[in-house]
Amino acid sequence: MKFQIKIITLFTLLLFAIRLNLNSQDPRAGFIWPIDSEKIELKLSSLFGESRGDHFHNGVDISSDNEKILSIADGEILYSRYSSDNPYENDHGSGNSVWVLHDKKYVSAYFHLKDGRELNLLKSKTIQQKAVLGKSGNTGHSSGSHLHFIVINESEKKTINPLSILPEVKDSTVPNIGSLILTIGKSKTFIRDGDTFNNSSKFPITVEIFDGGERKSQRRGIKELEILFNQQSIKKASFNWLYLENGKWKNESGFSFEELYFENNYYLGDLSFHSGSNTIEIKVKDFNNNSSKKNFEFMVNKIQPKDK
Repeated sequence: MKFQIKIITLFTLLLFAIRLNLNSQDPRAGFIWPIDSEKIELKLSSLFGESRGDHFHNGVDISSDNEKILSIADGEILYSRYSSDNPYENDHGSGNSVWVLHDKKYVSAYFHLKDGRELNLLKSKTIQQKAVLGKSGNTGHSSGSHLHFIVINESEKKTINPLSILPEVKDSTVPNIGSLILTIGKSKTFIRDGDTFNNSSKFPITVEIFDGGERKSQRRGIKELEILFNQQSIKKASFNWLYLENGKWKNESGFSFEELYFENNYYLGDLSFHSGSNTIEIKVKDFNNNSSKKNFEFMVNKIQPKDK
């Protein structure tokens, strides 16, 4: 009897362990990078959610030229478009592109491919992981040869950060936080810790933040941002996915592009300083959860605005 109880107990524990393992399965499991490279961390030139002047960057850019582009998992070809399909049509911003559906949940898209469609894209809709979709190129609206790679969660209608499902890459560098920038018309004032300056009204305040990654010269975007103004949290934003609402793209925190960026820097707001000491604290994380924070304390002399 005791032996039977032990067997049942062991069997129950085994089932629990299996269930726990399934529930904690890494979402990265089963996917590969679309370019087979041992130094992929050095090729990631742009990340998800960055500013593109007037819109969010909706994927990751991988610097590459004439390298094989691979399907990240088994899937079904949804769509492929090459300039040779209609040479008299204006070139799309995406250039030559291929879209693949995976397990009826994720859609992966591969942009700026080199001219010359792979024959397997026409022969069969079903493809295997590592199937060659094309080669990296510079077609469409592209300033240099690279792969622009997008992932969409079709079931949730979200464009997601590709780094959330792709194998993790090395990034040992913490994000860099620069000076605060006060913009008045075309004039810019850089605010550093300990500064004193005059202020008459609310004006845009921004901060330059970038993540260099393993290639320290890169100026890539970040994953999380929190702004505290005079010890009060005034903005928290994360860049894990984007969704479309009433014709505007927003991040998961509900902010539109204009609420997060101003002149390509991270936008704190049109802040109203008070006379005397003011503080701003910036907290950020990159996509590998390396964190940085920076405190600014400065003196403000409130002055009357000039009569127009």
